Amino acid sequence: MIERTVILGVPPPPVAWLVIRTGSRVGKEFRLGEQTTIGRDALVCDFVLDDESASAQHARIKEERGQWVLYDLASTNGTFLNGQKIQRAPLTDGDVICIGLTTMVFKEVKSQRKE
Repeated sequence: MIERTVILGVPPPPVAWLVIRTGSRVGKEFRLGEQTTIGRDALVCDFVLDDESASAQHARIKEERGQWVLYDLASTNGTFLNGQKIQRAPLTDGDVICIGLTTMVFKEVKSQRKE
Protein backbone atom coordinates (compact mmCIF):
# COMPACT_ATOMS: atom_id res chain seq x y z
CA MET A 1 0.00 0.00 0.00
CA ILE A 2 1.26 3.48 -0.87
CA GLU A 3 1.41 5.93 2.03
CA ARG A 4 -0.20 9.32 1.70
CA THR A 5 1.91 12.44 1.47
CA VAL A 6 1.99 14.30 4.76
CA ILE A 7 2.33 18.06 4.79
CA LEU A 8 4.67 19.08 7.58
CA GLY A 9 3.22 22.52 8.20
CA VAL A 10 6.09 24.30 6.53
CA PRO A 11 4.71 27.33 4.74
CA PRO A 12 5.62 27.73 1.08
CA PRO A 13 8.19 30.40 0.23
CA PRO A 14 6.72 33.83 -0.43
CA VAL A 15 6.04 34.66 -4.08
CA ALA A 16 6.01 38.22 -5.41
CA TRP A 17 6.75 40.03 -8.64
CA LEU A 18 6.76 43.45 -10.29
CA VAL A 19 4.65 44.39 -13.30
CA ILE A 20 5.98 47.32 -15.33
CA ARG A 21 3.34 50.00 -16.04
CA THR A 22 5.46 52.76 -17.59
CA GLY A 23 8.99 52.94 -18.97
CA SER A 24 10.90 51.02 -21.60
CA ARG A 25 9.61 47.58 -20.51
CA VAL A 26 5.85 48.19 -20.26
CA GLY A 27 3.93 44.97 -19.61
CA LYS A 28 6.95 42.92 -18.54
CA GLU A 29 6.87 41.00 -15.26
CA PHE A 30 9.81 40.21 -13.00
CA ARG A 31 9.67 37.67 -10.18
CA LEU A 32 11.39 38.73 -6.97
CA GLY A 33 13.99 36.67 -5.14
CA GLU A 34 14.68 36.83 -1.39
CA GLN A 35 16.64 39.98 -2.16
CA THR A 36 16.33 41.83 -5.47
CA THR A 37 18.40 44.87 -6.44
CA ILE A 38 16.92 47.28 -9.00
CA GLY A 39 18.87 49.82 -11.05
CA ARG A 40 20.75 50.56 -14.28
CA ASP A 41 23.95 48.56 -13.65
CA ALA A 42 23.53 45.11 -15.21
CA LEU A 43 26.63 43.81 -13.40
CA VAL A 44 25.17 44.22 -9.90
CA CYS A 45 21.40 44.50 -10.35
CA ASP A 46 18.98 41.60 -10.56
CA PHE A 47 16.39 43.74 -12.34
CA VAL A 48 17.90 46.23 -14.81
CA LEU A 49 16.06 49.41 -15.78
CA ASP A 50 16.78 51.15 -19.08
CA ASP A 51 16.08 54.50 -17.44
CA GLU A 52 18.65 57.30 -17.19
CA SER A 53 16.69 58.72 -14.22
CA ALA A 54 17.46 55.58 -12.20
CA SER A 55 20.71 55.19 -10.26
CA ALA A 56 23.14 52.36 -10.98
CA GLN A 57 21.92 50.62 -7.80
CA HIS A 58 18.67 52.40 -7.07
CA ALA A 59 16.52 50.25 -4.79
CA ARG A 60 16.26 46.84 -3.18
CA ILE A 61 13.31 44.65 -2.26
CA LYS A 62 13.91 42.09 0.48
CA GLU A 63 11.75 39.40 2.01
CA GLU A 64 11.96 39.79 5.79
CA ARG A 65 10.05 37.33 7.99
CA GLY A 66 7.23 36.90 5.48
CA GLN A 67 6.97 40.61 4.62
CA TRP A 68 8.39 42.28 1.50
CA VAL A 69 10.26 45.53 2.21
CA LEU A 70 11.36 48.22 -0.28
CA TYR A 71 14.62 50.12 0.39
CA ASP A 72 16.02 53.16 -1.38
CA LEU A 73 19.80 52.72 -1.85
CA ALA A 74 20.71 56.43 -1.46
CA SER A 75 19.57 57.03 -5.04
CA THR A 76 19.95 60.42 -6.68
CA ASN A 77 16.27 60.89 -7.61
CA GLY A 78 14.62 58.88 -4.83
CA THR A 79 12.32 55.88 -4.67
CA PHE A 80 8.59 56.47 -4.42
CA LEU A 81 5.91 54.17 -3.03
CA ASN A 82 2.30 55.13 -3.80
CA GLY A 83 3.45 58.70 -4.51
CA GLN A 84 5.49 59.12 -1.31
CA LYS A 85 9.30 59.29 -1.22
CA ILE A 86 10.64 56.51 1.02
CA GLN A 87 13.87 55.23 2.53
CA ARG A 88 12.35 51.96 3.77
CA ALA A 89 8.75 50.78 3.54
CA PRO A 90 6.83 47.49 3.74
CA LEU A 91 5.00 46.45 0.57
CA THR A 92 1.48 45.16 0.09
CA ASP A 93 -0.20 43.73 -2.99
CA GLY A 94 -1.08 46.46 -5.48
CA ASP A 95 1.46 49.04 -4.26
CA VAL A 96 2.88 51.31 -6.96
CA ILE A 97 6.66 51.82 -7.02
CA CYS A 98 8.20 54.63 -9.04
CA ILE A 99 11.91 54.69 -9.89
CA GLY A 100 12.88 57.44 -12.31
CA LEU A 101 10.43 57.30 -15.22
CA THR A 102 9.59 53.65 -14.55
CA THR A 103 6.42 52.74 -12.66
CA MET A 104 5.88 49.21 -11.35
CA VAL A 105 3.06 47.46 -9.51
CA PHE A 106 4.00 45.08 -6.70
CA LYS A 107 2.05 41.82 -6.79
CA GLU A 108 2.12 39.16 -4.09
CA VAL A 109 0.62 35.71 -3.64
CA LYS A 110 -0.39 35.03 -0.05
CA SER A 111 -0.54 31.38 0.93
CA GLN A 112 -3.76 30.18 2.49
CA ARG A 113 -3.17 27.47 5.06
CA LYS A 114 -6.04 25.26 6.10
CA GLU A 115 -5.99 24.35 9.77
